[in-house]
Order: sequence, then C-alpha cells, then structure tokens
Amino acid sequence: MMSVVANLLRIRGAHVCLAAWRRRATSAALATLATTVGLERSACSAEILVSSASQIAAALATVQPGDTLVMADGVWTNQRIQFAANGTAALPITLRAQTPGQVVLNGNSKINISGSHLVVDGLRFEGGALAANDHVVEFRGSKGEAMHSRLTNSTIVNYNPADVDTRYFWVSLYGEHNRVDHNRFEGQSHSGVTVVVWRPDAGPDHHLIDSNHFLNRPVGNGNGFETIRIGDSNQSLSNSYTTVQNNLFERVDGEIEMISNKSGSNVIQYNTFRESAGTVTLRHGNDNRVEGNFFLGEGKSQTGAVRIIGERQTVVNNYIAAVDDRAGGAISISAGVPNSALNQYFQVKDAVIAHNTVIGTDGPAITFDDGLGSSGRTLLAEGVVVANNLLRNFGPAIFEGNQGANWTWAGNLAFGGSLGPVAGNPGVVVADPQLQWGADGLWRPAPTSPAVGQAATTLGSLVSVDMDGQPRIGLFDIGADELSSASIVRRPLSANDIGPLWSMAPSAPMYGNRYFAEGMALQAENFTWVSDPNNDGDTWTVSAAEDALGGKRILAPGGSRTDLPGQPHDAIVAYEVSFQQPGVYRVYYRARGFDAGSDSIYVPSALNVDPTVQKTLSSDGAYQWDAGATFAISAAHVGVPLEFRIGKREQLADLDALVLHLDGTLSASQLDALFDPALLAADFTGDGRTDHQDLAVWNANFGAAGAAQSDGDANDDGVVDGADLLVWQRLASSVAPAVAANGAPVPEPVGLGLAAIGIVISRRLSWTFHPAGPPFAIARRREFVT
Repeated sequence: MMSVVANLLRIRGAHVCLAAWRRRATSAALATLATTVGLERSACSAEILVSSASQIAAALATVQPGDTLVMADGVWTNQRIQFAANGTAALPITLRAQTPGQVVLNGNSKINISGSHLVVDGLRFEGGALAANDHVVEFRGSKGEAMHSRLTNSTIVNYNPADVDTRYFWVSLYGEHNRVDHNRFEGQSHSGVTVVVWRPDAGPDHHLIDSNHFLNRPVGNGNGFETIRIGDSNQSLSNSYTTVQNNLFERVDGEIEMISNKSGSNVIQYNTFRESAGTVTLRHGNDNRVEGNFFLGEGKSQTGAVRIIGERQTVVNNYIAAVDDRAGGAISISAGVPNSALNQYFQVKDAVIAHNTVIGTDGPAITFDDGLGSSGRTLLAEGVVVANNLLRNFGPAIFEGNQGANWTWAGNLAFGGSLGPVAGNPGVVVADPQLQWGADGLWRPAPTSPAVGQAATTLGSLVSVDMDGQPRIGLFDIGADELSSASIVRRPLSANDIGPLWSMAPSAPMYGNRYFAEGMALQAENFTWVSDPNNDGDTWTVSAAEDALGGKRILAPGGSRTDLPGQPHDAIVAYEVSFQQPGVYRVYYRARGFDAGSDSIYVPSALNVDPTVQKTLSSDGAYQWDAGATFAISAAHVGVPLEFRIGKREQLADLDALVLHLDGTLSASQLDALFDPALLAADFTGDGRTDHQDLAVWNANFGAAGAAQSDGDANDDGVVDGADLLVWQRLASSVAPAVAANGAPVPEPVGLGLAAIGIVISRRLSWTFHPAGPPFAIARRREFVT
C-alpha cells in the first residue's frame, strides 16, 4: 500500500509536487505522509528539449533525478553523445526521442551511458559507421561504468563500415544491473559482436538482455561475428549472472557462436532461433543453464542448437526441430583438452541434458565427443546425465560418438534413426512418439503417446514447468512438452512479439479473451489446442473475416459430415476455461453456416469431455448469437483449469466467439459488448482481468519509459504514469470483485483509498488499444516479455 501511495505522489504526468501537495493536504498527517514516502521538492521533474550532443551536455549540468531530456525529431549526424548523470531507482533520468523512431543518428554518431539509473529510449541508429574498436552504445563514460541503466525501444540498423574487417561493437555492456530490451538489431555485416558483456574483473554483472529482435546478419569471414557474447576467456572461470531471455534471432548467420557464453552462472532461456546458422555455445565457464528455447532450423544448412563445454552445464526443456548438424549434432558435447588453458576446451563434466524434444535433424540429435582428436582434444565427457529426452529422426543416426566415464541414461524415447553407440541401453526406449502437428506449428505428443507420463525421474524443480510454461504435474512426460490443459504462457516468438513497439508493422485488431467475475468471453481463434482424431490431416483452421468480432474466426475442415457415434470425431478444438465463483453458467455461441451443408457443430454436455450434442447454426452466412446448455460449477472447481471442447459436424461451419456467463438472458448487443477491446486496456498481466494484480504491475513499473501494455501502459503512450492508473481505476471499478478459489473475495481494486488520501488527479484521457498476436496464442502481444 505504501509503495502505491508513493508512486501516486510521484506522478509526473499529473504534475503533483510537494508544494502543491502540502497546499491540498487536509491534515498534518497527510503532509507527513508525503515526507515519509520520500517525495522531495525535486519530484516536480522537468522535460528539456535538446537538439545536439552539446545541448545534452549543457542540460546534464543541472539535471535532477526524474528529469527527461527530449531529443528533437530529425537527423542527428556525427553526434557523440555523453549521457552521464545519476538518477535514483524511483526517479531515473531519461534521454528519449521526441517521437520514438524519429530521431535518426548517423555518420559516426554514438552514445555513452555512464552513471546510474539512466534510461535511453526510442532512438534510431541507421546508416552510420564507426572506426575500429568503437561502440555504438557504450555503458561507460565520464562518470564511469553504468549501473542500473537501460537501453530500450531503439534500433540499430545497417550501421556498417565499408570494410567488413573493421571491428567495432554495437552495444557494449559494462558495470552491473543494466538492461538491453525491446530493441531491434538488424543487418550487422562487419566484424564485431552485436551485444557484448565486458567483464574487466571477476565480479558479477547481473545484466538482462531481453525482448530484442536480432535479424539478418550475413555469414562473416571467420571468428568475431557473434550476436551476443558474455565475457571472454580471461574471466571465464568467474560468474556473470547474466540472463538472456525472450529474444528472437532470425537469419543470424555470422558464425557458429550465435550466443557465445564465456563466463559462469548465466541463464539463456525462452529465446527463439529461426533459420539461424549457428548455435548457443557454452564456450567457457561453468554452471550455465540453457532452458526453454525454440530452435527452428526450417531445414537451413549450417543451423544447430547447443554446444556444451565445461562443467555442470544444464540443457533442459528445449524444442529443436529441422536443424542441421553445425557442431556435429543438434546437441553437441565437446571433447576436452588435458590441463586446458583458459582459451582452449575444458572437459565436460556433470552436464544434465533432460526433457528436450529434438525432431527431424539432418545429423545426430546428440553427439558425445565433438572435435575429438583436433586441437589437442582427447578427453571424453564424464558424469553426463541424459534423461527424459524425446528424439525423433527420419533417417540419420540419433546418437553418435564415444562416452566417457559415469554417464547416466534414463527415460529417453527415440525413434526413426539408429541408436548407434547406445543401442541396447535400457535408458533409451525405441517407440513411435506419435507426434501431432499443432496449430502453433510445433510437433506435440498425442494423448496416446508413449511419452505421456513416462519420465523416469522428475529431476526435482529443474523442470517443474514445460517449454510452454505449463506446470508438470504428477508423472512427468518425456520431452519438452507436457500434455496439459493449462494456459500456454510461452511459445515461439515472432516479430510482433518483441522489439520496439514503434517499429512493428501495424496488425489487424484482434480482440483478446476476457475473464471476469461472472464468466468469460472467448475469441474462437484463441483456442488452447486443436486435434485431428481420425488422422485425416484436417482440423479447424483460423482465417480472416471482416464481420468477425476480432477480425478472425475458425472454420471446420471440409469433407463429408461426421455422424456420431458411428464415426470417430474428425476435428476438435478446445478452450481452457477457469471460473472465479461457483454457479450455473450458460454458454452462448456466435457462429454461422453458409447453407444446409455447413450449419451444425458438436458441442459438449459437460466440461472436460468430447462434444456429442448437435448444435444447429444459421445457414444464411450471417453470424448469430445462440444460447446453449448450462454448466454447474461447484466451489471445488473454482480456479481449476477446465476444458470446453467443440467438434466438427458439417464442413466449413464458422465459429467466431463463445461466452460462458452467470446471466442466462444476455442479448446479442450485451454479448458483443463483452468483446470491446477497451475493456482489456488495463489488463497488464494478460489474464483477461483488470484487478489488483494489474495494479501491482503498474506500481512496479511506474515511471518507466518505452513501456508496453504488459508494463502498465494502459493508454499506449509509452510511459507508465498517472494516466494509466486512471484507466485501470475506471476499468477495475466496472467489474464485480473477483472471488478466490477458497471463496474469499479478492481485495477490491478500487479500495485503495485514493479519495481518502486527498489526491485529485485531473487529466483528459486520449488513448488507443493495440491488441495483437498469432491466432494460436491465448495471450496478447508482449505477454511473453518483461
């Protein structure tokens, strides 16, 4: 509560400062509260318009925490910017574009960020070039190395010299606790790392590199063309604690090491690699983790996944499909050098390779001794655990190489290629995993797959969730994917999920799912899963429709009518539903047929069962809301994920939306209103609700610039401020209080006592909502980033 009040008092957009607060305070206690939460006279922050590097330097002489330097729109040529200042955690100092993406820096322009609590936001470096050994963005300068500072919402595009061998770096991280996020780095063709963590000593770094889009890096002419590098060999035996997560790498082909890990205790997780000719290489350092990444080679030559070197490396929950054998195998375990120097190859010891799914590789799924006999590498890996991996090839050998001492094999499922050196090993079962092609473009085990519930060991909390972020419950499944009806919270990233919001191509509006105390409103295209029970290759598909509520709908497959019970189901689509309170809910369908041969579907008689009840739709091509059956939800089922399944009866039946609601008498206009996208503007957590959890997100990110909706930016102006709070307050107060699973009411979102503390914030709101995302995703854009 106190932190929320503190942020309310610091709302710069509402122009509330200490003097004004004290004039408005109705008691000494309220005035004391302002002092207690740390509101000082300087909290009335300033915005200073600047148009050159020299003007920025002059403004920094008087800048105060909370101030913003606004760079005037236009082309900035040969501007060497020194952004050196000290903000605070509550009041950072920001340097931002007047209009994101409209400040273009070229020539030999660069920026140095030094000091603490600084934010650089919305810049566009394009078409320039630097001299050798320079840095486009450098987290150090006249005030030393940067601390707790950030580069966000910016782009560096084609910032290349004439000579490919001119080596300089695009983003160089120094200091500690810095963040590089929501940027786009495109077209780097010269020698030098795109984003590099420099470690001049052995101390921790705690940097975060997240939600960036790296794309179109052509093949270099040797080493030195990495996309991300964390440390170098000189500090490789110390720990960096850097996290690389939720980034998208597309056609990043510079060299074999897309991510070159050269330090310890780093985490590389939830990234997506598409058509990229390289690997995540654990080149130096120990105790690193590669988890939950999607490696999608798409059959491109020289693609790969993970190279393992060093001790206690962990590779879990990764999905790897259609990659080449860039390093001898999709997962490549290196041979080591005796008494290795820092820049050589340390022996692999005590690695864990578990719960990965590897499908359709052009070489082995796992190779055991890459490089054996070359560069002095004679030591085989020891103490490796290979457990619960699902490995499906279509010809090439699944395993290759020689094992060292004390390997452990358990619960692996392999099919489609020879087992090579592990043939007959009881820790590898040969059986068809029965994979199905999902609407999200991923291969997943069918419910009858021998992977389901057959993991040999749980490996503790190491894999408590699967690649989708779904919890693993009970007997774990083999592979990266757990068969689950829980919400999918992670998926392969696309260009509309990450990078600067201003640089994304506009997308057609797609209203999201919405959950509220009285029920839920679900877009048909936002399904949890689809299936093809009769294995004829057809199932429900997503397509555009101008008269659909969100611009999209799903269509049953073509073909003849499905008649139950004599025939098996042809196609089923399922939605995860979760109720906030017990009661009797009626289902409403917005659907249509186009003639007598497309005007019916199968709907369920209960939750968690296949549909068997025939439902007749309109047959004139017009969407129509029709009320269906009722479903009784007991207190025991509140908050529990359940499934609502719909099946094909006639071809090309069209389903647009469905609603489950405690009010069984809703009109068509009332049902349409439930899909108003404005109702989700303050749903910062992406759970379909506007409640106290969203307030916590707003509070945690208050003052952030270059923000997304998931950060608390309800009005989409790129800043988390008081205007966003007002949107949240209005929307939260329009919804009845939620009820927790134990039946207790969730704290009332508007019960924060805004009126009681005497704050009046007047501001005319003007805002636009921009939901978007792929049709198979439950969540909207940016739910998968922080």
